[in-house]
Amino acid sequence: MVSIEQRAEGDHHLDSEIVASPWSDSRLSDEALTELALEDGLRPGFTTADLAGVDFDGDARARALDLSLADARFAPDVLEAAARRAVAAWAEAVDGDDEALEEVASPEATSQLLYGGDASRKTRLVVRGPRVKQIRIVAVDVEREPATMTIEVEVGGRRYVEDRDTAAVVGGSKERQVTFREAWALALDGPPSTPWRLVASSDTPVSRLTDFSR
Repeated sequence: MVSIEQRAEGDHHLDSEIVASPWSDSRLSDEALTELALEDGLRPGFTTADLAGVDFDGDARARALDLSLADARFAPDVLEAAARRAVAAWAEAVDGDDEALEEVASPEATSQLLYGGDASRKTRLVVRGPRVKQIRIVAVDVEREPATMTIEVEVGGRRYVEDRDTAAVVGGSKERQVTFREAWALALDGPPSTPWRLVASSDTPVSRLTDFSR
């Protein structure tokens, strides 16, 4: 077991993904998708900044699709895979090892996801059974190195703030399923296994945690 869970904390296992066989594991599909994107990335000698001179029409998602023709790592489904992996690592890090989250996120983003901006780290932002519902590409920037992409991630699950010493809930609810949004900035500076790395996460004030299902 990664961690010992109380009844309310373990309820998410009832509606989590059932992996009946290895090939039905969505994580393997995401890894394969990422590997294919890396193989179809930019040729040696080119950088993402070389794509900045291309003319784009439409919104950020359309721009990402255009960019993916030259570098498959910009494909929206690759971004979706990266977001799902980050959410899963986030959930694991709440009670278990932070290693998985640290592989896909910068120290600053890791701190923001786990502690919600609490510099004292006396409280912890807990997410149980999170599921990515929707991802929206907000902005794409290839003019600098590394290239960055800003996305909005809509996530469902049980989300609350907990006192690390007493385990008392100081915001949100352990029982109530909510839908909330995160604004994430990802940079194309990770290792081959995780080319897109989470480098910044928006802050949701504690006072708003009881209202984030709106």
